[in-house]
Amino acid sequence: MPKVKEEYLVEKKKEIVRAAFEVCKRKPAYDVTMSDIVAETGMSQGGVYKYFNNIYSVYAALIDEANLMGDQVKQIDKVMDSDADARDKLDGLFAVSESFFSDMLISYNKILFELGTFCVQNPAYDKRINSETTATPVFPYLASRLAELIVKQTQAGDFHPIVPVQDVVSFVISSFDGIIRDVTLNRCYGIHTDDMQDLDEKKLIHCLYLSTLKLLGE
Repeated sequence: MPKVKEEYLVEKKKEIVRAAFEVCKRKPAYDVTMSDIVAETGMSQGGVYKYFNNIYSVYAALIDEANLMGDQVKQIDKVMDSDADARDKLDGLFAVSESFFSDMLISYNKILFELGTFCVQNPAYDKRINSETTATPVFPYLASRLAELIVKQTQAGDFHPIVPVQDVVSFVISSFDGIIRDVTLNRCYGIHTDDMQDLDEKKLIHCLYLSTLKLLGE
């Protein structure tokens, strides 16, 4: 009996992940079931379970797909490993964050937001999903490299923070988290306030960048 080609197996997995993505766009990600995914694919239950034996593995595949978009980890490393000066590296990391977040907004942000919120309240669920992911999470990685840059270049005398450097790092990381949360609620769920009708993630990240420069004495 001839072996099934690897390309065929990869494509079938992608087909199932695309189906799961479509289901997650229509209902809360944490409420999606394997039965929902089977129905969306039009495949038999056995056909789906051949590739994913539980909902946790499907969620892990979705998360990996999101974190592999645009090969952002490689882009971050390229910025950090370059011979550019500290200011240009900072520019580069913020440019990566802006590009990645904009792409995520129109694709995976709703799913990641819902799964993330649910997993915070259900650590066992979080552990199961994370045990099956393989891709490096982009935003935590970006935050760690950004913190590394700020601290290292401050010690080297390239930046001259007007407040303690760890306060700058905490401000930047918590601000990123706030931008992601608020823009996701605004754009994916239509949640608005009188002061925040339509949030623009690029403008917010640019404002954070300018604030970071000010705090670093630039």
